[in-house]
Amino acid sequence: MIGLHKNGNEFPLELSLAEWETTKGKFFTGTMRDITERKKVEEELQQVTSDIREANSFLEEATIRANTMAEQAEMASIAKSEFLANMSHEIRTPMNGVIGMTGLLLDTKLDEEQRRYAEIVRASGESLLILINDILDFSKIEAKKLDLETIDFDLTVLLDDFASALAIRASEKGLELLCAADPAVPTLLRGDPGRLRQILTNLVGNAIKFTQSGEVAVRVSVIEAKENNVMLRFSVRDTGIGIPENKIGLLFGKFSQVDASTTRKYGGTGLGLAISKQLAELMGGEAGVKSKEGNGSEFWFTVRLEQQEIGKQKEIILPADLRGIRVLIVDDNATNREILNIRLISWGMRTTEVNGGSDALRVLNNAIDENDPFQIALIDMQMPGMDGEELGRIIKANQRLSGTRLVMLTSMGLRGDTKRFKKIGFAAYATKPIRYQELNAVLSIALIENNETEQTAQPIVTQNVSRSTADMFANRKVRILLAEDNITNQQVALGILKKLGLRADAVANGAEAVKVLKTIPYDLVLMDVQMPEMDGYEATRQIRNSNSAILNHNVPIIAMTAHAMQGDRELCIEAGMNDYVTKPVSPKMLSEALDKWLPKETKKLAEQPFVTTESPAIIPIQEEELPVFDWTGMMSRMMDDEEFTKEMMAVFLKDTPQEIALLKECLEAGDVSGVERQAHSVKGAAASAGGERLRAVAFKMEKAGKAKDLESVKSQLVELETQFDVLKEAMEKKL
Repeated sequence: MIGLHKNGNEFPLELSLAEWETTKGKFFTGTMRDITERKKVEEELQQVTSDIREANSFLEEATIRANTMAEQAEMASIAKSEFLANMSHEIRTPMNGVIGMTGLLLDTKLDEEQRRYAEIVRASGESLLILINDILDFSKIEAKKLDLETIDFDLTVLLDDFASALAIRASEKGLELLCAADPAVPTLLRGDPGRLRQILTNLVGNAIKFTQSGEVAVRVSVIEAKENNVMLRFSVRDTGIGIPENKIGLLFGKFSQVDASTTRKYGGTGLGLAISKQLAELMGGEAGVKSKEGNGSEFWFTVRLEQQEIGKQKEIILPADLRGIRVLIVDDNATNREILNIRLISWGMRTTEVNGGSDALRVLNNAIDENDPFQIALIDMQMPGMDGEELGRIIKANQRLSGTRLVMLTSMGLRGDTKRFKKIGFAAYATKPIRYQELNAVLSIALIENNETEQTAQPIVTQNVSRSTADMFANRKVRILLAEDNITNQQVALGILKKLGLRADAVANGAEAVKVLKTIPYDLVLMDVQMPEMDGYEATRQIRNSNSAILNHNVPIIAMTAHAMQGDRELCIEAGMNDYVTKPVSPKMLSEALDKWLPKETKKLAEQPFVTTESPAIIPIQEEELPVFDWTGMMSRMMDDEEFTKEMMAVFLKDTPQEIALLKECLEAGDVSGVERQAHSVKGAAASAGGERLRAVAFKMEKAGKAKDLESVKSQLVELETQFDVLKEAMEKKL
């Protein structure tokens, strides 16, 4: 009801009627109430309810948008990861040329300097692969999908190899690179040595980059030791530019540098420290830094590692005549003296330290006067005032001191060092940072009786790593099955395995591998992942199926692929493969995988080097910059065997026209996946055969096929055929 106020304004009324009965009859009572305030509250409540509904609707829309954005972000993350992985695949490819050629070179007769340089080239190639892997690791860490290995390793060997790989960079800047573990640090451990080395490489690489003079010192110590595991602290101290206090907190962030000028002056992505910190945390530790601007820095990290079983521990056995030997350490660098002193004392040797030539002569003379002469003097080459070479001449010219065996230590061997040091009278010399085992060998050489003979006067020669790799396959009788769809790559791989002394047969795809394994019990399968008809994953699943007719369902299967897609390793393991090796495959990596999974049988096999088979050169954008035929590169991949190289050329010239014909058929049929597969096959064959321009065109066609751009593929078909004809003409001149 509406009421009318005496002032003329209307207002809401509520009328209530009540019935009641008396002796006089029924009566009704009516009550009217002004409900203006109640109506106002109801309207406000309705407005609030409407607002809530609107807010809920907005939240629902926001939730939908957020979910959509999350899905898009996830897709973007996947796309980014795949992009990084695909890029790494293409960047990895040229590393095969570097690592493969140095592997061949190291298996030839080299003098000490040549071998040292070749090992440095190989180490540099391996370092570049590590950097490429850093980019992939960053993506994996972001997605929390990075898994750590738990394998046995020797910390001493790891430190020696790591320091040797970075020594060239330090030497180029005139820096001392020092690396040592305290005697209390256990040697044989279990964990992820690859990730450990990765952290060290990041930290030491940064230290070298930001240090202009002085030294970079790596030290390892024990923080906590338990029965089965140990917490280790690794520190990297430098004498570099230091870090402002207000910038230290930025260092471990993603893509972080101290300031923009740092990137311009020194380069770098800023990923290394972020990756290192997260890897340390994954290994049960942490990472940090101490620094003062202008006074250098100390980056450190801790990790928890398992100790190998007591039964596996092996004490280093030194020659008996090293114990008790008196050694004089002559070096102006206090850190280097300390490291050498710790090592020698731990071996039971008696040491004295001096920081220069004058003090060395005084101490040597005093020792003779005391009838306790020094048997060995370890002398640093680069010292102020009197360098090591001059000190050596003075010692050998002094009849009282000439019986002291001299060992020269130098930051980098130079051409002519061997003859010059030998002429002076040095028994041996070694480059710093000196390996643990190498120092032992140097001392043994220096202590050989009658050190005036030619043998003892010879400087130490570093052991041939590739030869020791070949020794892994001595005394074995095994048979390997290679599943590879490209005929050229297949023949190259077979030839190399044959030279290594390993017997191998080849099939063209997964289906053929499954078929042949039903009749022949192979000892190991090298399985290419990307093959037509049946890929490596499906082939492995069928091999592992206990209901199939495979003779040996447990045959070791090693995946081989140039791809490094996130999740590839997991896919291989899930399919039933035993191991995973990425291309370009280093001789050490593949040899270790073969040694790990091949049965140990007894038949002496030829000792030959192993060379990886992935193509050796990256594809620049401009094909005209590339050679038509890289004869030298192909010869290197064939281990300089000209007859074998020509055989592979003949195989390539016979097989490739068929591959191109199949590519054309797929293009005409609109078969996108077939186009991509065939272009990939032509690209791989051309790379192995040294046809760089042909490879470049095939690579572009493969990318276009992957993008489903068949028109682009069609437009490049004539160029592909032209480049093959040009390559064929160049090859025929060599045949």
